[in-house]
Amino acid sequence: MLAAKSIKDVDPSIDGLSNIFDIQETGNRFVRVASIYGANGSGKSSLVKAMSFFRDMIIGSVSNDRILSGFSMNQFRLDSSSALETSGFQMVFIINKVKYRYGFEILNERVDSEWLFVQEYSSQKESYCFKRNNEGIQVNPKTFKEGKAIEGMTRDNALFLSTAAQFNVPIALLIKNWIGRRFNILSGINDNTLNYTALQYMQNDTMRKRILDFIRIIDLGIQDISVKENFIDKISDSTIIPNDPLIRRIIGGLNDAMNPSGNKIRELNIQAAHNKYEEGIIVDRIALPFQNESVGTIKIFALLGPWLDTLANGGVLVVDEFGASIHTKLALELLRLFQSKLNNGDAQLVVTTHDTNLLRKDLLRRDQIWFAEKNEQGVSDIYSLVEYKINQATSVRNDASFSKDYLLGKYGAIPYFGNIEKFVAEYSGEENEQ
Repeated sequence: MLAAKSIKDVDPSIDGLSNIFDIQETGNRFVRVASIYGANGSGKSSLVKAMSFFRDMIIGSVSNDRILSGFSMNQFRLDSSSALETSGFQMVFIINKVKYRYGFEILNERVDSEWLFVQEYSSQKESYCFKRNNEGIQVNPKTFKEGKAIEGMTRDNALFLSTAAQFNVPIALLIKNWIGRRFNILSGINDNTLNYTALQYMQNDTMRKRILDFIRIIDLGIQDISVKENFIDKISDSTIIPNDPLIRRIIGGLNDAMNPSGNKIRELNIQAAHNKYEEGIIVDRIALPFQNESVGTIKIFALLGPWLDTLANGGVLVVDEFGASIHTKLALELLRLFQSKLNNGDAQLVVTTHDTNLLRKDLLRRDQIWFAEKNEQGVSDIYSLVEYKINQATSVRNDASFSKDYLLGKYGAIPYFGNIEKFVAEYSGEENEQ
């Protein structure tokens, strides 16, 4: 998310957009949005899953050893030697104008190494907080003194950072809270996005107004939305939850947190109010179950909760398969929100997408456009347009037609098909006739 120095920013006088922001104390400029393109199976979602695993380990490894035990299912299996090698994760991030570099490596369902470095804006170099390897944990008493007494309290399959946060070590707690609250990932598969937005809409007046105003602006035909909750007595573990998949998804993940005794099942009921007409004149409003809305409408509503929350409160939002079931013009406007004056907290957005209509030089700089490409061995490479060389020689021009050139294959990362005409001929019986 670092901005390249050689690229001219989009003129902020055009629609008030700005691609970048700077944190003067760090001497760096950052892009607000990054988009990742690539063929199906190129590795885009694997990158998002890696981010999600990184986040889950920090938040939950101290109390949930299943996080690491389940990782072996996601290791790279297309190379015989990879199972013998460590899997490494590292993220460099800034909290309160202080830069942190944190990472870990895992092998055979244990943490093989772990490290945390910090760099104050007044310093020219970073200092270590702790280093962990097979021989133990080395704590810096100057930068991480509260962690000195708890080195031996960390399990082999848990992170020392998470353990330190559990014991309220300030830096560890700060990082864990930031990762948990301000680094959010929407995978589109079994996530709780709809749960989150429905609860925000019901409990937060400011958020409810923003979501409803945006829904009205984009003209989905919805005049109002209501979210109500009730609790159903749980007779037994076999109590039937409504069959509607939308309601089941809303219920999912809420009951244990809201009903520790397990005696109740929480149900959220979403309804959308539409105008009712008689001979072209509005005569009433009618409330319809939200599951009657289109898949795109449901997805937009679910997305608006974390989208507007990130814009209002800062942080990073990662969205896999952005634009699916959403019209390309609406996807364009949603991206623009992160580059508009509404983003006054320097929030950042990372999306994977197939929507090539977003590859516009009046929207994205070359350092905001990334590609994922997989080689014959199944290994993914991720590179930005600013570093890509056409024919290994020529840099991509700022005024290039990004979308057209990408679809022509100039940047790689597009699908290459076999002989589909032969496939059609074979299964239509034409080959047999010949």
